[in-house]
Amino acid sequence: MDILKLNAICLLVIASVASVPVIALGDAPEDRLNVLLICVDDLRPELGCYGMPYVHSPNIDRLAASGVAFDRCHVQVAVCNPSRASTWTGIRPDRLGTWTLTIHFRESMPDAVTLPQYLRRFGYTCEGYGKIFHNPWQDPRSWDKPHQWGNAGFGNYTPEQRAFTKQVMETLPESDWRYNNLRGPITNAPDIADDQHADGAMTLLAIDRLKDLAQKDQPFFLAVGYVLPHLPWTPPKKYWDKYDRNTLPLAENPNPPEGAPEYSIGNNGELSHYADMIDMPTPYSGSLPESESRRLRHAYFAAISYVDAQIGRLLDSIEQNELAGNTAIVLWSDHGYKLGEHNGWGKMTNFTIDTHIPMIIRSPRAKANGQRCDQLIESLDLYPTICDVAGVPVPDFIDGKNAAHLLDDPSAVHKDAVFSQYIRGQLMGNSILTDKWRYVEWRSMADGSIEAQELYDQYADAAENKNVVDQYPNVITRLQERLKSVLAPHPIKLVPQVHSRRGGAPINITWVNEHPGVVRVTWIRPNGRRHVTFDVPPGSKRANSTFIGHVFSVESLDGKYDEIVTINKGDNQLHIGLAEQ
Repeated sequence: MDILKLNAICLLVIASVASVPVIALGDAPEDRLNVLLICVDDLRPELGCYGMPYVHSPNIDRLAASGVAFDRCHVQVAVCNPSRASTWTGIRPDRLGTWTLTIHFRESMPDAVTLPQYLRRFGYTCEGYGKIFHNPWQDPRSWDKPHQWGNAGFGNYTPEQRAFTKQVMETLPESDWRYNNLRGPITNAPDIADDQHADGAMTLLAIDRLKDLAQKDQPFFLAVGYVLPHLPWTPPKKYWDKYDRNTLPLAENPNPPEGAPEYSIGNNGELSHYADMIDMPTPYSGSLPESESRRLRHAYFAAISYVDAQIGRLLDSIEQNELAGNTAIVLWSDHGYKLGEHNGWGKMTNFTIDTHIPMIIRSPRAKANGQRCDQLIESLDLYPTICDVAGVPVPDFIDGKNAAHLLDDPSAVHKDAVFSQYIRGQLMGNSILTDKWRYVEWRSMADGSIEAQELYDQYADAAENKNVVDQYPNVITRLQERLKSVLAPHPIKLVPQVHSRRGGAPINITWVNEHPGVVRVTWIRPNGRRHVTFDVPPGSKRANSTFIGHVFSVESLDGKYDEIVTINKGDNQLHIGLAEQ
């Protein structure tokens, strides 16, 4: 048997242990703050506290009123997986090697140290509930105990809705990518209690943990991730009833941006996964009827109000458990969202509507609580900022910049620009946003050559409706140099360093778990994507047919052990769980 740890992992562990020793519980400073991290999927800054009074978000609003609300925070990639990977490793996607939904950062940079991993070295108990990293890979080595989801339904579809979905699927040709993979209706208003939805059930788990953690001397990092308002929009009916659909505002700029390449705005494909949206038009092929636009916007806002109510329960629990004086609360979203802007729906672009997120930090020690911060800030800045706020050293192996000083002086200098990326086919779109401009250049992933450019005047055209790239050559030159200083053009290959080899001979193996807890075994395909996953209970065996040269990620769910296993000739029985970190 040949079980190999990647050299990079070994080197990092040695270097990190030498420079940042794990602090025993008794040695942890008493003034170290707990951290409650609230992650909300697909939440754009369309909230009461961001100047949108028609949105019912009283609990997020009260958090903003008691903390520092950031008005210009932007993510590095406007889609779930790379945004979350970049934020919680503190590393730019271009260095991390994770730009898409399909590649896990553990395959692109196995030695990355996540924020909870780092905090654990300082005596923190770190636990995750709901969607923190991208589904379904919640990175066991980041947590002190197995990650948990709420045990309840998400769509809560009726038998009639499920039958409708089946009927629609049967109209699709077998070659359609949605055949046998079609999702239910994109909206639903079930008459259910909050805790009958998975996000509400997960909130109950988190509240129970807050009660227990409040009784312990060890500081904690509790991450709670909500799926709504991600599709499908299926919050309980009472949250729909908070809105009058016919009075909700529609997108003010419902046309594609003038002069931009068509691929810059995407194809609205995310919505076409759902049974009642299979004919979703692209931004350049047609528009939704007003009634449909209103239905979708109504659903999105209802989902926000439902999640807001769950956040309120968390905030109440902080108060009830007397944690407010020693707990920092952070609210963050993984990206923005289009609701008809540019005739687009969903995320997945470099436009501000997709990269702009709400972010709120309430530290009991911040001097500027109750104020707003208008400085440009990037999502990956959260990693060092949370470290500083919590009271642990800010690491030097990340790309994010500590923004904790803005919690005392929101007008202080932080950054003059923020950066984002998005891949479209074989092109990489690199973007820089300053006070005055957003500049985007689309480069070939093969050789880095420029294929197209965009420039938007943030003062005259904040909604980015007209590409003026041909009008300001001197501006382009200046912005291009600044962009290159952070996102240097280079050939890009999407296959990560950890992946299986092709062409190996078939082999039958048996996995034997020697670890005292459950171990998860995940096959990494030749293209670097995670595929077959199975769990092996402690003391158990699991037979597996595979090929010589195939690679597996092996991780215990208790976060204490992980390995990369390469299958070699003669590996008929693999004993896993012996090499704990």
